[in-house]
Parts: sequence; C-alpha cells; structure tokens
Amino acid sequence: MLMQCVDFFIDELIWMVAWGWYQLIFGIIISWLMFIFLGRMRFLPALFFVLSSYMFAVVIYFGFVSCILINFFEWKFVPGQLPNVYSPLDASLILGSILSVLQLFFYVIVNYWRPLLIINFFMLSLISNLLAAYCSSFFIKFIL
Repeated sequence: MLMQCVDFFIDELIWMVAWGWYQLIFGIIISWLMFIFLGRMRFLPALFFVLSSYMFAVVIYFGFVSCILINFFEWKFVPGQLPNVYSPLDASLILGSILSVLQLFFYVIVNYWRPLLIINFFMLSLISNLLAAYCSSFFIKFIL
C-alpha cells in the first residue's frame, strides 16, 4: 500500500514534468486574473504573489518527491514504463489539487508577515487550478 502511494506521487511528478507545464501556464494566468479582480490586488503585486505561490508549490512538491520519496524508498525508473495516469483530465485535476494544497501552506507562511484572508486565497487558487486543469486537458487532447 505504501509503495502504491509513493508510485502515485511519482507518477504525478512525471505528469507535471511532461504535460503539466500547460496547466501551470493556464493556472498562473487564471490565478493572476482572479487575484486582480476577485482578490482586489494590484497588477504587479498579484503577479508576484501568484508566481511566488506556484514556484513554492512546484519546488516543495518536486523536492518532496525527488528527495524524500525517491531517495528514501530507493525507487528506480525503468525506461519505457508508463506512469499510471488514466486520462489527462484525471491527472490534471489531481495535480491541481496537489498544487492548491501546497499553495495553502504558502498562504499560511505569507500570513505571518502580511495578514490576509487565507481561505479566500485558497479558494481562488483551488478554483483557478481546477479551471486550468480543464483547459490544459482540453488543450492536450486537442494536440494529441
């Protein structure tokens, strides 16, 4: 059971590296617009906040999976082995959920220095990540 969880997170990391860049681009754009219009932030602070939250989430996820899970469990990559991803939409939705939870930790850390409504920013990032997942899965299916 534990190795299935490790494989799940590794498969999502492989998905993020291979096809998740579309989702990150869509997510950054949608989050930025939502933070400007719904979060009532200014243009440049919203852009900096969005880029920082995504960078934090990607670095933490990549570091957690590559350093802790792969090194601790001594997971070896077998060339030609396909990740256990059922569809682009499922993989994108799961990746969006993972990124949203990690962005929540970023908002909690930022709240220490600058008071903000954490739940509002978390909901905005969750909605934008799910919208980005739908957009990127449509885009990926259109390409393939």
